[in-house]
Amino acid sequence: MNNSIEVSSISLTDLLQYNLKIPEYQRPYVWTEYNINKLIYQISEHNNREGDKPNFYLGSIVLHKDVDGYNIIDGQQRITTMQILEKIKSNVDFNVTYNHPITFKHIKENFNYYNSNQEIIKMLDLNFTKLNVTLVITNSEDMAYNFFETLNTGGKRLGGTDILKAHHLRSIKENDYRNSFAKEWESNQKNLETVNRMLSLIRRMDYLNRHKNLPDKNTDVSSWKNILTEDFAEKTKKENKDIGYSFVEIEENTHKITADKYAIRQPLNEGVNYINYLLRFTDDYNFLFTAENNNGKYAEFNSKIINIIDGTIDLRSYYKLALLSFVDRFGRKNVLEFSLYLFRFIYSIRLSNKSRIYEATVRNFIDETKVLDRILNAFTYEEVLFYLKNHNFEIQTAGIKGVNERFYNRVNDFFNKSISKEKFDSDLKNALENYLKK
Repeated sequence: MNNSIEVSSISLTDLLQYNLKIPEYQRPYVWTEYNINKLIYQISEHNNREGDKPNFYLGSIVLHKDVDGYNIIDGQQRITTMQILEKIKSNVDFNVTYNHPITFKHIKENFNYYNSNQEIIKMLDLNFTKLNVTLVITNSEDMAYNFFETLNTGGKRLGGTDILKAHHLRSIKENDYRNSFAKEWESNQKNLETVNRMLSLIRRMDYLNRHKNLPDKNTDVSSWKNILTEDFAEKTKKENKDIGYSFVEIEENTHKITADKYAIRQPLNEGVNYINYLLRFTDDYNFLFTAENNNGKYAEFNSKIINIIDGTIDLRSYYKLALLSFVDRFGRKNVLEFSLYLFRFIYSIRLSNKSRIYEATVRNFIDETKVLDRILNAFTYEEVLFYLKNHNFEIQTAGIKGVNERFYNRVNDFFNKSISKEKFDSDLKNALENYLKK
């Protein structure tokens, strides 16, 4: 039966008698010295307890049984780590088949480190017959991943994006197609979690469909995991269709899509649709905020103003959300002009309030002005720009000091000391226009 499940408690020795392998689409082995030392300490502490004690519990292992053996769906990090330690201690070969080049790299790094630190290994009584696991085996790949998601959603071993990767890749049925998406995912791994969180925030800050649980900068990893799983796994449709929603500009018989295929707040389907959606916005994020992808005036402005964090971290967070929303709606063509006036719009809060700026201050301003909704629901770039340019601020620069004064000086220096404290807002507008023209 395709949905059969076997659950048993077995030793690590018995587990390694199975023909175990890691599918290419799984995330690679990524444990570091920190993770391994923590496990070594837990095992050593357990072994040093006096009296009768149960076997050390390594946790649950989820396997998907196919015609060629058993795919490790959950447990790769622990199994691989134990094999590295056993190889050093007893020169026993690995019992698991691996594919991913990053996995081989980390296995080699960890082996070399602990092989040159034998005192750590000597203190460890490694007896695989006394290491216990709860083994879950199913013939259904879908069911195996359901176990995987359930076990990890409330835990701390994986980030939310790792859960989503497993969830969506397993819904792609063709192996070659699935593996190509897995490789593309890995090649863009660096910023995926950051982009996922930004997308979730923009979707939840929808003025018409306000979500009660809005994460902030203090939201922990475990809570973010649950948020991302809810937004991009539980709420995705089960259809395997790659659908995008874009505004179209129509003039007589001509049709022009104003931006890329996908819209930030669009409904999503499982598999290819969500993966393409995430990778598309990760590409936009890299274009906007990764230094090596930029040059010229936009890069200069980013490096000398936006990327200098001195009392502006909350302002920058929402500036980035709004700028990503702009590129979603109108593409990259006018990004320099928009970024300058968006900077004035959001960062002027720094000088319009003498008290300390908190995240709640910025979020309340975003809510009151509804700037994200204005961007994502505008028909033309010009109407958004008009709103930003004509929003007036009451700037309070008299007697400023500390972080506010440093902010003023940095902006003034960047624009060649053309901005007075007395006429900050109007001078800044002129400075932005001149910067665009030069």
